[in-house]
Amino acid sequence: MSTRLPIRRGNKGPFVKEIQEDLIQAGFPMPGYGADGSFGPATERAVMRFQKRYGLVVDGLVGPATLKKLEEVIKQDTSAHEEFPLPDGVWGRGDKGEEVRMIQRALKHIHFDPKMIDGSYGPLTEDAVRRFQSMYAALADDGIYGPNTKKYMQMELNDM
Repeated sequence: MSTRLPIRRGNKGPFVKEIQEDLIQAGFPMPGYGADGSFGPATERAVMRFQKRYGLVVDGLVGPATLKKLEEVIKQDTSAHEEFPLPDGVWGRGDKGEEVRMIQRALKHIHFDPKMIDGSYGPLTEDAVRRFQSMYAALADDGIYGPNTKKYMQMELNDM
């Protein structure tokens, strides 16, 4: 079976789902829909954001160049995860430990420098998390690190 490129809005099926999963893994979420196998407006927007970030023609179509770049990004995706691993769970003011250190290291790398990486989730870390969250409409800027903040931090780290 061969798939005809480009893949575009209106296409459906397992290959579309695979592209969506790759986009999500590459840090281009499709809130509300996820990888549903249906190429709709959310997928098109994710493709266009991906194309813009990687200097491709921004047309919302998944043609050979976009597909090749997506495969490259997915292959190298693990490097940022290894260099700056992020903890699961919910972390906030008063928490301490290695997981907090991991969050602080990532924030420092993304240029939200909590003055010291001390493993203590204090006001400086809370403020850095809040400032990071304020960059994304999808995040509540409450200064609490949780699954959504992790997803967007990972996205930032992958872009570096």
